[in-house]
Amino acid sequence: MSYSGLMAEIAAGATIAIDGATGTELQRRGARMYGVAWCALATAEHPDMLRGIHVDYIRAGARIVTANTFATTREVLEGTGHGVRFEELNRKAVELALEAREATPAPHPVLVAGSISHTRPASKTRAWSPQNRDAARFEDDCAEMAAIHKAAGVDLILAEMMGDADFTPAVMRAVKAAGLPLWVGFSALPRDDGTLGTFTDAAKPFAEALAPAVAEGGADVMGIMHTKAERIAPALALLKQHWSGPLMAYPDSMPKGERSQYERKFSDALTERELVAYSREWRQAGVQILGGCCGLTVSHIVAIARDLAA
Repeated sequence: MSYSGLMAEIAAGATIAIDGATGTELQRRGARMYGVAWCALATAEHPDMLRGIHVDYIRAGARIVTANTFATTREVLEGTGHGVRFEELNRKAVELALEAREATPAPHPVLVAGSISHTRPASKTRAWSPQNRDAARFEDDCAEMAAIHKAAGVDLILAEMMGDADFTPAVMRAVKAAGLPLWVGFSALPRDDGTLGTFTDAAKPFAEALAPAVAEGGADVMGIMHTKAERIAPALALLKQHWSGPLMAYPDSMPKGERSQYERKFSDALTERELVAYSREWRQAGVQILGGCCGLTVSHIVAIARDLAA
């Protein structure tokens, strides 16, 4: 099935499962994490492990698996001394996801997504943001990144952890320039007054990040990701004030408290039953694409897929 075939299913009312976390799943299985570069180098250091994660998600029922490219923007890699590996790591990550798809029988066709984010994977503050504020340069780099993904064979791009009013449209324009389908996932943090702020700058109201992105156009799906499950519904309500197309939701489940991301206790994650309960709530709100992010693993996608099939 092609990308257009999947979109036709969604247009006809289907609800699908996508994959769960890749970075924290690599970490959970023993891959070394590298500061700001986080899981990027695992593509080269643990290719069999990464391919196996994609295989496990396909077997779990995911209709989309996401290449390990969240942390492989040129900005991240150059900032950590690995800029020369920009093309290699992006291309190899896509190839491993494609290999997993080809090697894994599945009852439904599976698509491969590339991931592009303007959020750097590690910072000393909770409200991460691009250190390089040159949005035009970042857009050019992302256009090159998307072109690499396209040449390697991705079916679509997931723009993940979006929220910056300048950088989100830049990523969207870059993907459109490459001629690839685009899904956009926004991330939110709580503010002291009880409202939601953007993940890149919690001081900025989440609602203010949505209109510029929707106005940019070119996305086929929008939704909320890498956001605590209890905050997905209010974030979706804000998004629906601007967006009337297909919706997705895939929360994170980071550890409780302020533990280092390299000392996570994965037992703190939402249980499978809790995630299914939330996913039913989101389906009532119109969500048709469900999955998981940091801290959520294969068993969570199994639970979602089984609930959808029930």
